[in-house]
Amino acid sequence: MKKIAAGLVAGALLLAGTQVLGASSSLVGKAIQAEFTVNVYGKKLADPAIVIDGKSYAPVRAIGEIAGFKVSVDGKTISLDEKTESASFASSDRSPAVGPVPVVTPDPAVSITKSRIEVIDSKIDDAVDRILTASSQLKANPDNAELKLKLNQYKAEYADLLKQKDAELQK
Repeated sequence: MKKIAAGLVAGALLLAGTQVLGASSSLVGKAIQAEFTVNVYGKKLADPAIVIDGKSYAPVRAIGEIAGFKVSVDGKTISLDEKTESASFASSDRSPAVGPVPVVTPDPAVSITKSRIEVIDSKIDDAVDRILTASSQLKANPDNAELKLKLNQYKAEYADLLKQKDAELQK
């Protein structure tokens, strides 16, 4: 009897350990739920953005290079830095012309509107994530009425947020 009890305890410990391992935050081995085309400044990227667990991941190097950044990788760190033009000045005898830098005083109303739009954009991103997650869950269980209802609510929330953003942009 003691051997059986010891075997059950050992089995429970092994199963608990695998659950902890499965709960890690790494995306390695996770299933891709969707792929999206990415356009930067009207240019379509060759690599798609992917969705894993309701969050989208885009190809950093391609986006960074099109946006004009110097992209570098050091170990497990990706850096996006401004491209420097100093090399072109070093080859010539001329120094760059530097004039007065205009000081722009931001309009407080524009700043408030911009911050409202940023908040709405954040809510839109969250709504999209919930829609994608619910859609993928619904594919696995298409007869789940509660999930269908939630998906419709998320879509209605998304449409409402788009209307709010449009209203802010019209101001």
